[in-house]
Amino acid sequence: MFVSPQPGPGPSASVFQAAPADGAALVRDAAWQPFDYDVAARTMTFAHLPREAQQRAVFLDRRFVGAQSKSAPMPIASLDPAEVRAAAGPIHFIFHTGFCCSTLLTRALDIPGVSMGLKEPGVLVSFARHWSNARQAAGALSALSLTLDLLSRPLALGETQIVKPSNVCNHLLPEVLHLRPDAKVLLMYSSLSDFLLAVAKRDIHGRVFARQAFQGLAGAIPLDVTFAPEEQMMQTDLQIAAQLWLMQMSFFNATVTHYGPTRVRAISGDAFLANTVTALTGASSFFGLGRSEAQWSELAAAPVFHEHAKEQGLPFDASKRSADLAQTRDRHAAEVATAAEWAGRLAAQARVPMALRETLLNAG
Repeated sequence: MFVSPQPGPGPSASVFQAAPADGAALVRDAAWQPFDYDVAARTMTFAHLPREAQQRAVFLDRRFVGAQSKSAPMPIASLDPAEVRAAAGPIHFIFHTGFCCSTLLTRALDIPGVSMGLKEPGVLVSFARHWSNARQAAGALSALSLTLDLLSRPLALGETQIVKPSNVCNHLLPEVLHLRPDAKVLLMYSSLSDFLLAVAKRDIHGRVFARQAFQGLAGAIPLDVTFAPEEQMMQTDLQIAAQLWLMQMSFFNATVTHYGPTRVRAISGDAFLANTVTALTGASSFFGLGRSEAQWSELAAAPVFHEHAKEQGLPFDASKRSADLAQTRDRHAAEVATAAEWAGRLAAQARVPMALRETLLNAG
């Protein structure tokens, strides 16, 4: 998901943790997280990311944890799959369209002894780039399987890992569900209008993000309706952003339909904010976290729900989010309305739903 290209300081690297010399030691210590996979060289790099480092980082990618201690690139063949499987634990996923409070939910699931929310591990982007084109490298699927098992290692005994990939990884959903048949997936999404407003609010950075994400997903999860290259060139930034949203929604809808609520459920960001305790309780039941509604009610009143998910320390809540969107709507009303109207016609032509059923709140 988009963040400012000028991030604040990442987790402190003042205490340098030397990487173990062998893969078995890296596998045994879950604080050594897979950080990057070189598909061509078939090597994995690990970064030292204990819980405190993960809490401070906006996302677990090179922008925010690049200063953390790292291992040398290690041949994936040097990691024993049996040792990795023995260290693996339960893992579930939050896939999202972007701009839908998925980071907030992931942060809320950092509950020592219960679960840990992994925010957009950069290593998954390595695989997303690979699967976004027609060139396939031998061993990539088995390397992804190994990576998912590495990400699933609990930081504390009995914990469940909840991974929120970047939305540029959305097309990895089938591979993830196939490789980890025990995993469940929660799909989060924004409304089209809120998505377009969020892109417009970020000015040039939001527009660049939308075009880059569109480019990354267009070849993997395209709409049924296609445009000639010259037509695509003539489309506005928000038309491209609208197509990005429609592609994701079409793919999510197909995923929900195929797998059903036993493995895949959905909730909008608005529904999450309006029904926070119910949504947290539903996520707990879905992911098997085993906490009561009273415990989730207590969490819903915690500071994590009253500060900005990506700019920790800044106050933020549902009313602040609505006010920010209203201010953006005033500035970009005509552009957003034009793009939304155009996208509505495109959605009808491509048979894309404008909302998913809130199956996290009601799985029936």
